[in-house]
This record gives sequence, C-alpha cells and structure tokens, in this order.
Amino acid sequence: MSLLIHLGSGDTSITAFTPEGIFRLAASSSALASWAKASAALPGPTPQSGAESGKMAFSATILRASNESGNAMRLVRLSGDSLSAYTLGASNGAWEFGSQVPPENASMLFHALAGDEADGLKWHPDLPHADSYPPDFRNAEPAPHNPRPRYPRRAELAGASGEVVAQFTIDPSGRIRRESLLIVRSTHPLFSLAVREAMPSMRFLPATRSGVPIETTVVQEFQFRSR
Repeated sequence: MSLLIHLGSGDTSITAFTPEGIFRLAASSSALASWAKASAALPGPTPQSGAESGKMAFSATILRASNESGNAMRLVRLSGDSLSAYTLGASNGAWEFGSQVPPENASMLFHALAGDEADGLKWHPDLPHADSYPPDFRNAEPAPHNPRPRYPRRAELAGASGEVVAQFTIDPSGRIRRESLLIVRSTHPLFSLAVREAMPSMRFLPATRSGVPIETTVVQEFQFRSR
C-alpha cells in the first residue's frame, strides 16, 4: 500500500493505492488532522478477561469520506510502545485492504495528515493539469458487445435501482487494470462489487495517440435497474 495526501483549498484527501484498487477518502484538513491526533493517542492493546481471557483488545480510529464514495479508513494501534506500529485498513463498503505501518512511518503519516513539516517528509506543489487532449488523441471506448455488470441477486436490494461511478485505467490491449479501480460514487456497496466482478471480462477499444494504442484513465457511470 502507498499513500498520497493532498491538501488543497478545493480538494483535500488521502488516497491509498493497493493491489485491490484505489481508495480515495475526501475529508477536510481539520478532519485529517483530528484523525491523526486521535490515532496517535490511542491506548495500546489490553488483555481481555472472562470468556475472552488470553485474547487482546486493540484500539482503533475510523475516518469516513465526506462524499458518496463509501470509502473509510481505519488505524489500529498494535503495541503500547511510545513508537508503535499500526495497521491501516481501507474500505469502500464492498471490499477492503489492510497493511501494517511501521513505527517510523506511522509518525511520518501523522505529521503528513496534520499538514506539518517533519524530517524525511517532503511536500510537492500541484502541477498544472491540461484541460484538453492533443488533436491526435482518441479516447478509449467500450468494445462492441462489451458485457455490463449484472444486477446483484440479493434480497436486501429489493429491486432498488442504483448507480456506480467508477474510475479505472485501460491498458493498450483494451483491458482494465484491476488495481486502478476507484469507486467515485455508489448508491450501494453491492453495486460496487458487481462492477468489480465484471471488470475481468470487459473489453475496450484502447485510447490512441497518432494511431498508436496507449494507456488512459477513464470515468464511467454504470446504471443498475432490476428487470
């Protein structure tokens, strides 16, 4: 897992890049700083008693996205040492990924979330983004008869309609890179899961530049309607 923390007037967020996809959590700078402070102050593990004797109870903090992505992140303290390792878990309500954060990295993470300066921590200014594509660029398009995600067969949905807005990268062969999937917005986690499960069979006409297939990132909306 690698993390990107972005502090800006119009876009403050923490993004986790994992083999299971991208988890982007939009939150205010004050929310990120409060999460860091609360996580650093978590007590260490404590022994359980009674029927749970012999087990340890771990303390955790959770931060949830301020938008409709369903993303949340959880930090669990693993020891009572002043410099403790943590487990960072990222979830979008449909699937999740976790990774251990060593003590030295945990301290740097807390400084970064608070927007502080610290040894070994470097901040980089945003680079300008191009608003238009070059004239010889053709964007990726769904291939003919491209399969669509299936409506989940779960009683809890009760035939409800919904949608998922997903961002993903299409490689030069027209296949989706699974690890690039980011759920931007979703009305239900089961719809997100249906999009993810359909990805291996989906095919696209790749983007091209001067007629040469290239990798590109797209944002696509998927509508779900019960038949």
